[in-house]
Amino acid sequence: MTDLLFLRPMSLDDLDDVAELDSRAFGESGWSRRYFEGELTQSPISIFYVLADARRGIVGYFGTWHVVDQLHLCTFAVDPDRQGRGLGALLLNCVVRLAQRLQCGLIQLEVRESNEVARSLYRSRGFNEEAVRSNLYSNPREDGVLMGMPTPAQIDHATWRRVGAGRPSGLLLRWDDRGGSTEEHWPDR
Repeated sequence: MTDLLFLRPMSLDDLDDVAELDSRAFGESGWSRRYFEGELTQSPISIFYVLADARRGIVGYFGTWHVVDQLHLCTFAVDPDRQGRGLGALLLNCVVRLAQRLQCGLIQLEVRESNEVARSLYRSRGFNEEAVRSNLYSNPREDGVLMGMPTPAQIDHATWRRVGAGRPSGLLLRWDDRGGSTEEHWPDR
């Protein structure tokens, strides 16, 4: 069986798996299936993608809001059973690539103040902590940290080399968004 990973647009057929992954990653503070469905069907600014393995099992996802020249990362998760393998860094590179494709000058996100693992990941990719938003989260009530960075001109392919060492087939990115429809392969062939 191939070890290829696929990044592709999230579809309505993915919602049960995405909602289940979100629940395992975030517990009661996660998004409902209905919320994801609303983002896919009712929001003109939403762009959502899933990361799947060769068996088409979803191993991660991200959701963004594209507003003029900014990309806001509104949700992001890796399967808790697969964390610690570099998939979060790889998925974050995909967010950066999306921002490049959409010609966004800025990427922003909020993260729970207590989520030091995520904050560390974002800082390692170039995000800076810009502000604290009081009581942004519920279940439990907590402040959110606003983080942002200018969209880099280049993707950090060193991340792929670290993560991809065990995946010689690479990552196939299937883009279908406001930047058009195309495919890319990491590493380049």
